[in-house]
Amino acid sequence: MKITFWGVRGVTPTPDLRNLRYGGNTPCVEVRLANGTLIILDCGSGLIGLGRRLTREFAGSGIRASIFLTHFHWDHIQGLPYFDPLYQPENSLYFYSSAVNGLKIRELIEGQMAYPYFPMDASRTKSQRHYHDLLWQPVNLNGAVVKSAPLNHPQGCAGFRIEADGSAVVFATDTEPGSAFHDRWVRNLANNADVLIYDAQYSPHQLSGEKKGWGHSSWLEGTRIARECGVKKLMLFHHDPGSDDHTVDRFVERARQEFPSVFAAAEGNEIQLPKGDLLKAWPAVSTERRRERRYRLEVPVRLIWRTPDGHPQVARGFCRDVSRSGVLFDIPAELEIQQSIGLELVLPDEITHRGDVAFRFMAQTLRTTPQEGTSLRTGATVGVAARLSEEVELAERRVA
Repeated sequence: MKITFWGVRGVTPTPDLRNLRYGGNTPCVEVRLANGTLIILDCGSGLIGLGRRLTREFAGSGIRASIFLTHFHWDHIQGLPYFDPLYQPENSLYFYSSAVNGLKIRELIEGQMAYPYFPMDASRTKSQRHYHDLLWQPVNLNGAVVKSAPLNHPQGCAGFRIEADGSAVVFATDTEPGSAFHDRWVRNLANNADVLIYDAQYSPHQLSGEKKGWGHSSWLEGTRIARECGVKKLMLFHHDPGSDDHTVDRFVERARQEFPSVFAAAEGNEIQLPKGDLLKAWPAVSTERRRERRYRLEVPVRLIWRTPDGHPQVARGFCRDVSRSGVLFDIPAELEIQQSIGLELVLPDEITHRGDVAFRFMAQTLRTTPQEGTSLRTGATVGVAARLSEEVELAERRVA
């Protein structure tokens, strides 16, 4: 079983540079079984990228997918009108969810494409579609068993447990603790799960205060469930649109004090079960050399990155030159730098004429080159060329 995260954000898509590492697309998770069975959990904006990938992969041979929808709030269905496989007649899509207030699942799904909300109505979608009400009964899918349970969320929500290939993954997003009835159901789903994907939109302080009643949870409740239920890996999910990468990092750090195997779901993450390996899938970057003008700038630089298992690392480097889109800096040769790295540097007053000013960037490593000389006093170094992908703190920060 392989789990791939295509959208991990909650409420609304958030295409913000501050969210670059974890991503801004709303919920969509792909589960692929060893026998090829395709299961999709929720249809937020992350579904759009998945649809394009599936279209390329199957190339007209026909896609058969079982799509489980937790509920019908916009952030969980907004990708459907832009899901390319929906429009191809050779594809078969099986939808599973719960009817709401007498409205059938088909009406709920196709309603968002009705006039005047979308330029093309559902009659333009040529795929073969089948609709099934969950009725809280197990669903057998070509070697998998999908169990469902009600969650505590305004207008209702479903959680899912997929058992297949000797493993179990649980998808429990959009749920708020505090209802004894729903809390029992969440724990029933999570019992001895290999992976628990859990709503951690708010901090514990927010959840007990201004956000109480909104139908979401926190990293703290996630660790409690994981510990009580014997979960092997906890994935924090449904990140708040206002939570930048550093905020999510802090949630993970706090959560690991309560439960060791905690990660924050990021777009492109893959989990391979039963081994449980978490793979980082960084976006592809060009290795083309910078063509714009470079400026020689020799100042110390602070490097921040994470190891493949999620541990934060900090080291010192030395900047050699910068351009509009990239930077070249030296690091100690023994460091194992990941592709995505944070850079902090301070421009001195002699350059700014406004006092020392600090900047923080995220960069994507392009290549490394051994250096004969050294700009550091730590022995052998390598030069690292990186593309600047975002300024984390857009406002300049003066250094006291």
